[in-house]
Amino acid sequence: MVGKIYLAKIYFTDLSEYKIRPVLVIKELGEDCVCLQLTTQYQDSNITISNSDLIDGELKKESLVVVPKNFTLHSSILFKYLGTLNQKKQEDVYKIFCQKIGCNG
Repeated sequence: MVGKIYLAKIYFTDLSEYKIRPVLVIKELGEDCVCLQLTTQYQDSNITISNSDLIDGELKKESLVVVPKNFTLHSSILFKYLGTLNQKKQEDVYKIFCQKIGCNG
């Protein structure tokens, strides 16, 4: 599941409503997974994903990875598979994610 992109129900932080959004799974934790949101609107990101970064599947538009705003979802919330990132792009995402949250020292 790591490196895969799905559509998921993303709840607002006050849990009042949700929207359907694409997410990138970056870590599995049993039946849960740590995800990053993809968007075409967010401008404060230096990680873009396009169809050329996928080993299979397809995105409707080039997307930006929202970093470092990560969240944990139960795998049942992920309902439509969109694609899988290639290994190089996964490494790029992890590197920038770790820089943003301060996990590489």
